[in-house]
Amino acid sequence: MKFFYYSLIFFSCFLSAKFNAQAPNDTIANGMAFKLGSKLTLKLVKNTQNSFDYKVIKYSEFSEQFKIFETEKLFDKSPEKETIEVIFGIGYYREGKEDKDYQTVMLSRNNYSFPLQFDAEIKIWNKEEFEKTSVTPLNPGTRHTELWPYKIDFLALINFRNYSYQQK
Repeated sequence: MKFFYYSLIFFSCFLSAKFNAQAPNDTIANGMAFKLGSKLTLKLVKNTQNSFDYKVIKYSEFSEQFKIFETEKLFDKSPEKETIEVIFGIGYYREGKEDKDYQTVMLSRNNYSFPLQFDAEIKIWNKEEFEKTSVTPLNPGTRHTELWPYKIDFLALINFRNYSYQQK
């Protein structure tokens, strides 16, 4: 059922974007799914649960395969403040000559002045359901890299919220 829900949200956003350039700006949700090969910019919107919904203010397809530790050039040189940039694609280690060198990668940059936490679910290529995956908090003004050693078709970003480090 989750796959159907995320697919419905994704395809409605994707199709709307094809027919109406303003549509991504109009859709505000607590979570959306994005296909592999996506580059997007998110704008957070405070909700009543003391967390954030978000809207996609920029979306483009992203087919470039990139070296995992050379990703700075993939982001805008002058990012829009109060946004989150996300690239969901395929990266590689070494020279990318062997299959084992390739990974599914989510790159992100937090352009807000405060740290954020969010939840993520992935749809692995050979599975029917989305499954929860771990992600690290996004510190302000920094880039982050999440890696998976298998192909992921869709990534759902859910429930953005303020993050505060608490010692145990």
